[in-house]
Amino acid sequence: MKRPSEIRTAPRDWLLVLKTAYPFLVNLGIGDLLLFGSQALSVYLKSPLRSKDLDFVSSQIGPRHLEALRKHLESSGLETRNTTVQSKPLAKARMTIYTVELRLGRKPFFLEIFDRILDGQNPSILTPHAQRTRKWNLDLWVPSPNAVVALRLSFRQPEGISRLNAIRLNNFIQQSRSKLNFNEIATMITQWGMDDRVKENLRTLHKSHRLRIRGENLLYPRIDLQPAQRALREMDLARLKGKGSPKKHVRPRLRGSPAQVDVREMRRKRFESLSGY
Repeated sequence: MKRPSEIRTAPRDWLLVLKTAYPFLVNLGIGDLLLFGSQALSVYLKSPLRSKDLDFVSSQIGPRHLEALRKHLESSGLETRNTTVQSKPLAKARMTIYTVELRLGRKPFFLEIFDRILDGQNPSILTPHAQRTRKWNLDLWVPSPNAVVALRLSFRQPEGISRLNAIRLNNFIQQSRSKLNFNEIATMITQWGMDDRVKENLRTLHKSHRLRIRGENLLYPRIDLQPAQRALREMDLARLKGKGSPKKHVRPRLRGSPAQVDVREMRRKRFESLSGY
């Protein structure tokens, strides 16, 4: 069976785009350029993540900046395909997305700049939570670790938080735990008006992927489980206590040598432990 090709670009390739684009845009006079998306996670991780795109946020970006950026990327030896400017209505305002499509190692890659965040709010709401850092031989403005968590939890539906993004966020929280303050994260989410969004994302994550975000109980200690999840958990607890049914089920004796029996029994127990909630 042919292994599916990886569509995400390796860090060494998107770092080349970042090192080419970020200083150029700053030199054009864009003063509020903020690194966003998975690259903001990568700033704080031990190893940067693979990615399908490179995300920036700026309220000062315009069409002339986009065309100048495309020409600069091409003159720097990068292969570009086209540029697009799309406007999307959100709850609080229209968001414009400025995109340059590139090819990196035969894979499509997109550099995207957003002029709005969080249902159309001005990026200036991140100003108190942005910090300057030196990374990859660049001076970058990025969201603080607390803001990164709050932003990743606030993804819009229907996408919400995917399984991959949840795993990445949990790894980030584990590596950055000493830098995080969940009271501050909760305050940010409330100030941005994202509480309902975050709660819905967490419930969907529980239901669809049976995953939890590290420390989520510090944000919403009383968040309710879906009825179906509660029932499933109660069934699992009853099974573990031997009260799942009035009649005790006797497992048939496994055949084979003692070593073979031990291996099969170990696999069975591991499967049952992984199948639980």
